[in-house]
Amino acid sequence: MLAGSWQSIEANREAECNVAEVWSGRNVPNLNPVGETPPARKQSARVLVLSQMVVYPPDAGPKVKTLQVLQHLARDHEVIFCAFARTPQEHQHAEMLRAFCHRVATVQLSRSRVSDLWYLAGSLATGGSFLLRRDDRAEMHATIRRLLAEEHIDIVHVDQLNMMQFVPPEWDGPIVLDEHNAVWLRVQRLHEHAPDPIRRWLLGREARLIRAAEADACQRARVVLAVSEQDRDALRAIAGELAVIEVAPIAVDAARYTPLRMARRPQPDRLLTIGTMFSPPNSEGVAWWLREGYEHLRARRPHVTHDIVGPRPPASLRALAARHPGVHLHGYVADPAPFWTGASVLAVPLLSGGGVRVKMLEAMATGVPVVCTSIGCEGLAVRDGEHVLIADSPVAFAEACAALLADDALAHRLADNAHQLVLDRYDARMALAPLDAAYARALS
Repeated sequence: MLAGSWQSIEANREAECNVAEVWSGRNVPNLNPVGETPPARKQSARVLVLSQMVVYPPDAGPKVKTLQVLQHLARDHEVIFCAFARTPQEHQHAEMLRAFCHRVATVQLSRSRVSDLWYLAGSLATGGSFLLRRDDRAEMHATIRRLLAEEHIDIVHVDQLNMMQFVPPEWDGPIVLDEHNAVWLRVQRLHEHAPDPIRRWLLGREARLIRAAEADACQRARVVLAVSEQDRDALRAIAGELAVIEVAPIAVDAARYTPLRMARRPQPDRLLTIGTMFSPPNSEGVAWWLREGYEHLRARRPHVTHDIVGPRPPASLRALAARHPGVHLHGYVADPAPFWTGASVLAVPLLSGGGVRVKMLEAMATGVPVVCTSIGCEGLAVRDGEHVLIADSPVAFAEACAALLADDALAHRLADNAHQLVLDRYDARMALAPLDAAYARALS
């Protein structure tokens, strides 16, 4: 049960192309969009990037974020990329990163319910964190030590907290810790929303252990990158004022979404929710919406349909979706482009979680108007009624969806404002500038 909750924290893990290719993963990442001159190199370093996952193709929020960082770093530095791979296909996908990485190494990571129970028992016996213990692999330790020795690394870039345990204690060079979210806060929120006493106790214990581990990691790193001011404050609350924590917003390549935006033909009364449905915040938020708000919307808009796209929805959500007319649970979709181009509204009914919602940025870049909860847009500089509609009760959420479905002018105004916000603040060319400053500080 704790393993399923952790998936919510992981899941957290081309300038010109046709609409299908944008999402299918057939395009190799393009460092320099068409017509753009590569920037002059700054102080070059050899960077070892440690990642929980192979980030190509960018078909999930954490992958989108890390791939943008990798591409940005490769403009000025030699990047050596090391990641866990779950499947043979992921090992093959990692080879695509050689287009701009000096070297790519992968380590197999296999999981099962049986092994999760083994690691949980071990964590209870030793007093350590289950979430960190579950991914602790001797082969990853050995691979990173070998890369540090062979590649003469100048700086280690740790992508997400789980990978910090693999940086050898004797490494005294600079470390940049790239936090996709304040992990302790996400676990704490899962603890607060846990539906039963056993899970609540386990998550409460894990929140305390992760809080201590994350504080140590932030203090060890020379620079910590947070994706929002809220996450920076949450990390500083546990790491103290001496930790150097900078905000580097999650970025998207706005030009990559132009074909989708140009191809949009919204269908009447069509909602979309897209995300990793094995992630408890996503699946539990959708379940909350279907149980308590969806029928209110159907009373207002009888012909509404709701497409729910994302891998491995739990059985409880599949059963709930089957009971509601017009709800279509699609599971994993290799090419979600038709959903983005046909949706009238993106619905983000999140009640817990943390970080920044990459799918919201993708919707804003694509031109899909958004209805979300306050937690759903946490960390983004959006304003209710200007960029999105924010609603925190089931009835208010339904009313907001109905308003956008009924008012094309409102939908267009919100979508245009949100798209401009992406261009101004979240496009990779601007949003990743703090990364350069962080590296200059870490290397100085």
